[in-house]
Amino acid sequence: MNRLGIISALPAEAKCLYRKKLKVGLPVEIQKGIYLCLSGIGHEPALSASKKLLALKVDGLVSWGVAGAIDESLNSGELILPETIISNDKRYLISSDWLNRVTNFFQQSTYPSASGNIASSKEICASVTDKELLLKKTGALAVDMESAAIAEIATAHGLDFLVIRAISDKANTAIPEAVLNHTDNLGQPRILKFMLSCLLKPAQIKEIFVLAAGYKMGLKSLSGLAPDLKNKHFFYSDG
Repeated sequence: MNRLGIISALPAEAKCLYRKKLKVGLPVEIQKGIYLCLSGIGHEPALSASKKLLALKVDGLVSWGVAGAIDESLNSGELILPETIISNDKRYLISSDWLNRVTNFFQQSTYPSASGNIASSKEICASVTDKELLLKKTGALAVDMESAAIAEIATAHGLDFLVIRAISDKANTAIPEAVLNHTDNLGQPRILKFMLSCLLKPAQIKEIFVLAAGYKMGLKSLSGLAPDLKNKHFFYSDG
């Protein structure tokens, strides 16, 4: 059986696949032939996690988690299976046979899904204007911060790779200042500064609830799919 390595940036994303607490950067075999690594947010942490999985001699890598919509057609909770990862001037093509097998499975599920491209950014795409500019530049449907790093390692070492993302925030949703400036690399709030920011700018509290609701919908979709994907070894084959 081929070995898979899965990278999740956030604990809640990883928990959709494995209920126990994970240490950042320490891969765990969650079932035979499937390893999961919690990376933390961003390109460099995902690069490091991918290298840790590479050392375990995995055959394929999966970028797993939520993404932000930059195309208005996408809704929170909708799944996206990108064909290409776009990072600045680089484009990484997803392993087509693997993508086709998972796409067929998604089409038979009850969860709405879309195919297209994901832009992977080293910077947080925080405002609606940022999202509009990224859409214009790339033509992608959504944005994340880890998939390009995973694709980079996979491509450099001749590994298959796949990206499975669920939409969290919609294209018209901005990331509030409290979340942007006062959460850590695992998405956890630095409580005192987070609360102070909300007290000083109470208008953002509503935005935080909107963001949290979208995130919850994204996680719900991932959680619903996880058991079948694990049972089918994420539709990765020896062929």
